[in-house]
Amino acid sequence: MSYNLTKKIFSDADFDNMIWHDCTIYKVRLTEDLEMDIDYILQWNEPEMQGFPFTYWVAPATLVFKKIKNFRFEFDATMLDPIEIEDIEQEQTKHGLKWTIITQQGDAEFMCEGFEQYIRQEPFCQFAQAITMSERNGICLERITNQVNPHRMKLN
Repeated sequence: MSYNLTKKIFSDADFDNMIWHDCTIYKVRLTEDLEMDIDYILQWNEPEMQGFPFTYWVAPATLVFKKIKNFRFEFDATMLDPIEIEDIEQEQTKHGLKWTIITQQGDAEFMCEGFEQYIRQEPFCQFAQAITMSERNGICLERITNQVNPHRMKLN
Protein backbone atom coordinates (compact mmCIF):
# COMPACT_ATOMS: atom_id res chain seq x y z
CA MET A 1 0.00 0.00 0.00
CA SER A 2 1.41 3.38 -0.95
CA TYR A 3 0.29 6.98 -1.29
CA ASN A 4 0.76 8.73 -4.63
CA LEU A 5 2.47 11.93 -3.51
CA THR A 6 2.28 14.20 -6.56
CA LYS A 7 4.33 17.06 -5.08
CA LYS A 8 6.59 17.58 -2.09
CA ILE A 9 6.61 21.38 -1.84
CA PHE A 10 3.35 23.27 -1.41
CA SER A 11 2.88 27.05 -1.58
CA ASP A 12 0.28 29.85 -1.63
CA ALA A 13 -1.14 28.50 -4.89
CA ASP A 14 -2.15 25.31 -3.03
CA PHE A 15 -3.78 27.00 -0.01
CA ASP A 16 -7.41 26.38 -1.03
CA ASN A 17 -6.74 22.63 -1.35
CA MET A 18 -4.86 22.19 1.93
CA ILE A 19 -6.28 21.19 5.29
CA TRP A 20 -4.22 21.36 8.49
CA HIS A 21 -6.98 20.13 10.83
CA ASP A 22 -5.54 17.88 13.59
CA CYS A 23 -1.92 18.32 12.44
CA THR A 24 0.42 18.09 15.44
CA ILE A 25 3.05 20.82 15.93
CA TYR A 26 6.36 19.55 17.37
CA LYS A 27 8.56 22.64 17.20
CA VAL A 28 8.25 26.32 16.35
CA ARG A 29 11.10 28.68 15.43
CA LEU A 30 10.56 32.40 14.99
CA THR A 31 13.16 34.41 13.07
CA GLU A 32 12.20 36.56 10.10
CA ASP A 33 10.18 33.46 9.16
CA LEU A 34 7.80 31.37 11.25
CA GLU A 35 8.85 27.72 10.90
CA MET A 36 6.96 24.73 12.26
CA ASP A 37 7.73 21.02 12.36
CA ILE A 38 4.38 19.27 11.88
CA ASP A 39 2.84 15.95 10.96
CA TYR A 40 0.79 16.82 7.88
CA ILE A 41 -2.27 14.65 7.27
CA LEU A 42 -2.39 14.20 3.50
CA GLN A 43 -5.51 12.05 3.48
CA TRP A 44 -8.19 10.77 5.85
CA ASN A 45 -9.36 7.27 4.86
CA GLU A 46 -12.89 6.42 5.88
CA PRO A 47 -13.26 2.75 6.85
CA GLU A 48 -15.11 0.48 4.46
CA MET A 49 -17.11 -1.01 7.33
CA GLN A 50 -18.97 1.04 9.91
CA GLY A 51 -17.43 0.88 13.37
CA PHE A 52 -13.88 0.41 12.14
CA PRO A 53 -11.35 3.21 12.72
CA PHE A 54 -10.18 5.76 10.19
CA THR A 55 -6.67 5.46 8.81
CA TYR A 56 -4.52 8.39 7.75
CA TRP A 57 -1.69 9.13 5.34
CA VAL A 58 0.64 11.32 7.40
CA ALA A 59 4.08 12.77 6.64
CA PRO A 60 6.60 14.84 8.61
CA ALA A 61 6.64 18.34 7.12
CA THR A 62 8.20 21.77 7.61
CA LEU A 63 5.68 24.60 7.31
CA VAL A 64 7.26 28.02 6.71
CA PHE A 65 5.52 31.40 6.70
CA LYS A 66 7.91 33.83 5.00
CA LYS A 67 8.93 37.26 6.27
CA ILE A 68 6.30 37.60 8.96
CA LYS A 69 5.28 40.91 10.53
CA ASN A 70 2.95 41.95 13.35
CA PHE A 71 3.13 38.55 15.04
CA ARG A 72 0.70 38.10 17.95
CA PHE A 73 -0.16 34.92 19.80
CA GLU A 74 -2.09 33.77 22.82
CA PHE A 75 -1.77 30.17 24.00
CA ASP A 76 -2.92 28.41 27.13
CA ALA A 77 -1.04 25.12 27.23
CA THR A 78 1.26 23.04 29.37
CA MET A 79 4.50 21.58 28.09
CA LEU A 80 2.87 18.13 28.13
CA ASP A 81 -0.03 19.02 25.84
CA PRO A 82 0.56 18.41 22.16
CA ILE A 83 -0.47 21.42 20.10
CA GLU A 84 -2.79 20.52 17.24
CA ILE A 85 -3.85 22.85 14.47
CA GLU A 86 -7.60 23.25 14.05
CA ASP A 87 -7.36 25.46 10.97
CA ILE A 88 -5.21 27.99 9.14
CA GLU A 89 -7.06 30.97 7.71
CA GLN A 90 -6.00 33.84 5.50
CA GLU A 91 -7.76 37.16 5.04
CA GLN A 92 -6.97 39.87 2.53
CA THR A 93 -6.63 43.25 4.28
CA LYS A 94 -5.61 46.66 2.97
CA HIS A 95 -2.11 45.94 4.36
CA GLY A 96 -1.76 42.47 2.78
CA LEU A 97 -2.58 38.91 3.78
CA LYS A 98 -3.37 38.32 7.44
CA TRP A 99 -2.86 34.73 8.57
CA THR A 100 -4.40 33.04 11.61
CA ILE A 101 -3.26 29.67 12.94
CA ILE A 102 -6.05 28.34 15.14
CA THR A 103 -5.21 25.63 17.67
CA GLN A 104 -7.05 24.06 20.57
CA GLN A 105 -4.71 25.97 22.91
CA GLY A 106 -4.99 29.42 21.30
CA ASP A 107 -4.32 31.39 18.15
CA ALA A 108 -1.42 33.08 16.36
CA GLU A 109 -1.96 35.98 13.95
CA PHE A 110 0.52 37.66 11.63
CA MET A 111 1.08 39.20 8.22
CA CYS A 112 3.48 37.52 5.80
CA GLU A 113 4.50 37.21 2.18
CA GLY A 114 3.25 33.63 1.85
CA PHE A 115 4.07 30.09 2.86
CA GLU A 116 5.85 26.96 1.74
CA GLN A 117 5.41 23.48 3.12
CA TYR A 118 8.04 20.80 2.58
CA ILE A 119 7.01 17.13 2.84
CA ARG A 120 10.25 15.72 4.24
CA GLN A 121 9.55 11.96 4.04
CA GLU A 122 7.25 9.58 2.23
CA PRO A 123 3.83 9.38 3.92
CA PHE A 124 3.00 6.79 6.58
CA CYS A 125 -0.36 4.96 6.55
CA GLN A 126 -1.51 4.53 10.13
CA PHE A 127 -4.39 4.61 12.58
CA ALA A 128 -3.09 7.70 14.42
CA GLN A 129 -3.02 11.29 13.15
CA ALA A 130 0.47 11.83 14.55
CA ILE A 131 3.63 9.84 13.92
CA THR A 132 5.64 8.60 16.91
CA MET A 133 8.85 10.50 17.59
CA SER A 134 11.08 7.54 16.70
CA GLU A 135 9.15 6.73 13.51
CA ARG A 136 9.39 10.34 12.29
CA ASN A 137 13.11 10.40 13.21
CA GLY A 138 12.83 13.19 15.78
CA ILE A 139 12.24 16.90 15.32
CA CYS A 140 13.40 18.80 12.24
CA LEU A 141 12.91 22.25 10.72
CA GLU A 142 14.95 21.65 7.58
CA ARG A 143 13.44 22.74 4.28
CA ILE A 144 14.09 19.45 2.52
CA THR A 145 12.07 16.78 0.73
CA ASN A 146 14.43 13.82 1.09
CA GLN A 147 14.98 13.41 4.84
CA VAL A 148 16.78 10.17 5.66
CA ASN A 149 15.02 8.08 8.29
CA PRO A 150 16.94 5.01 9.51
CA HIS A 151 14.06 4.14 11.88
CA ARG A 152 11.53 3.71 9.10
CA MET A 153 10.35 0.24 8.16
CA LYS A 154 9.94 -0.25 4.42
CA LEU A 155 7.16 -2.50 3.18
CA ASN A 156 7.70 -4.06 -0.23
